[in-house]
Amino acid sequence: MAALLSGAVLKGKEPDVILRQALIDPRVYANPDAAIDGPALVRLVRQIQFSLDDVYLGFLAQGCRMALETERLLSFLNCATFGEALRVSIRFTDAMSTDVGPGITEEHGSGLQHICKYQTVPGVDRDILVWIRFVWIYHLFSWLIGRPLALREVSVRAPRPVQRNGFDRFALFRCPVRFDAPVDALSYDFSDLTVRLVHGSIQEYEDYYASAPDWFAAPAGEPSWRERTQQVLVDLQKAGLWSAPIEVVAARLRTRPRRLRHDLALEGESFQDIRTRLRGELASAYLLASDTPVTAIGFALGFSEPGSFSRHFLAWAGMAPSAYRSAFSGDATKIAAATALLKERRIS
Repeated sequence: MAALLSGAVLKGKEPDVILRQALIDPRVYANPDAAIDGPALVRLVRQIQFSLDDVYLGFLAQGCRMALETERLLSFLNCATFGEALRVSIRFTDAMSTDVGPGITEEHGSGLQHICKYQTVPGVDRDILVWIRFVWIYHLFSWLIGRPLALREVSVRAPRPVQRNGFDRFALFRCPVRFDAPVDALSYDFSDLTVRLVHGSIQEYEDYYASAPDWFAAPAGEPSWRERTQQVLVDLQKAGLWSAPIEVVAARLRTRPRRLRHDLALEGESFQDIRTRLRGELASAYLLASDTPVTAIGFALGFSEPGSFSRHFLAWAGMAPSAYRSAFSGDATKIAAATALLKERRIS
């Protein structure tokens, strides 16, 4: 709580006043064990922003006035897709300041890495700013496309935070989190970049925040066709059907194969790509989270020939199975993610 208000305090604002205006009991400010819920977090962040007329909560030497934030929103609300909106938003931020603003780089084979660079002033908790900005970005763009973004990874330069109440503030992103990373970044899935926006006006944006969304919960929205298709394929894989045809999956989803292809295409996805990716993810997880021989992994994933498994894995990962295991055998983050994946899919 005190960390979020540190920029406002440096600017001479009274934390008790801001907390009351956000409908939060001021006593939580001095209580390290106190907690607030997701809607209260939204109210607090918004109240700090409006009190300072600064999107960045007073954490940066050169802030961003709320009027400029409105202009930035207008610059991408009328974009067609998430990828276009992301690039327009970043270009707008970079144009406002060379010191404050996200950068964008291509990350080979895994998606788009959105690098955020914040030069904070002394006396504030930079790590809490990075987290709250990532929360805002994640929820904003999830709202824009009408469903949760499929983040591949969150990277933060800070060590894993330890809170006295045991709360994991990074759990809401629902993806692997890499701490002590070289950059602060969100890694998006390429398939999300072509998803069309479902909201396009400032009034809708204001109505959304007026509803006090819960920033600690998953963004609202019905499961996407990609998510539904993935779940059916995972269930079929658990039953040993590794290359289920689209007719089988469509039947389980109570739709037609042609319609499923169409709905997936609208989300920038294809049935074949989902099926291939899920199989490749499992292969990668087996290689890092077990000592199972490469040949045995191939057989376990439904490949009748070792050479066929090696060829497919080379297409998935850009390297042979043995080379992949050797390259990442010391990567604790990847091993942890692989172990979690096998546990999630209940595969030993």
